[in-house]
Amino acid sequence: MPTVSVVIPVRDGARYVREALQSMLDQDLADIEVIVVDDGSSDDSAAIASSLGSRDGRVKVVANRGKGIVDALNMGISLAKAPLVARMDCDDVSQPDRLRRQAACFDADPALELLGTAGLQIDRDGKPTRPMDVPVGSEQLRDALSRYNPMLHPTVMFRTEAVRRVGGYRRAFTYAEDYDLWLRLSETGKLANMDARLVKLRSHPGQISRVKEDQQKAAAALARQSALLRRSRAEPFEANSQPAAAIGAFLAWRAATGAGISGRERRDIELLLRTPGIPLAITCKLLFLALVGAPSFRTLALGPRLAWRRMMARPAKMRPN
Repeated sequence: MPTVSVVIPVRDGARYVREALQSMLDQDLADIEVIVVDDGSSDDSAAIASSLGSRDGRVKVVANRGKGIVDALNMGISLAKAPLVARMDCDDVSQPDRLRRQAACFDADPALELLGTAGLQIDRDGKPTRPMDVPVGSEQLRDALSRYNPMLHPTVMFRTEAVRRVGGYRRAFTYAEDYDLWLRLSETGKLANMDARLVKLRSHPGQISRVKEDQQKAAAALARQSALLRRSRAEPFEANSQPAAAIGAFLAWRAATGAGISGRERRDIELLLRTPGIPLAITCKLLFLALVGAPSFRTLALGPRLAWRRMMARPAKMRPN
């Protein structure tokens, strides 16, 4: 049995996938398996990975047939043989001692379930652009987790059974599926970050985090609100439904409660209301509840801000001259 299973989803990553995989094969912890999940690539990504696998049996390539990142990640975890899973993206590069240093932390702390690291951002050509810091220490991490995603997804390692136990990644939170998983893991075990920069994270045009910014912010807002809900009741939506459907169901439930929206909650509600297709009646009810719960100039401005964003999101030919 390997010590660590590395899960790397790839879709059209031919330019960088060889370097990413080689950084794993060059680890000073050799007892690993590398599971490459090809999510419907139209380029040579799978062929490049398979070529490396033909020379090094630790690389395994499986097809996800374009079902999406959440299904690709869950497939990789379902196939993992090791007690620990490490994540990395197909365009990133791990330092040679990354896996050994992270695995040692799990050996030293049986309560640890999830461990991330700091990073170094690189450009498309691999040149360093800036350091990427993360909160370290349990108090700092706990505080950050309630407000934003404080862990760099491609740097994390987690206990395989812990993630399987909480249900893995969930489709309703696509674009923030990692944040949702961290929040659920924090309810059952210990999370930590290392301040060592063990992964080089590549930044280039076309990444999900840039192209789908509004959807990512809405998914993160839903993850935060769901974490609060789980303390008292079940989530009012299907966790493996499409994101827009989950957000619509949550907002309909929230409007039906009739409870005023607090100042802290207002920001998440605003992010969720940016989702296309939310019925006007639900939007109006939530705007009213925000005004009741947190009367302020920012709350009064919420309606016009949303209207402006929706107008700008309409196709140009539909906008008034």
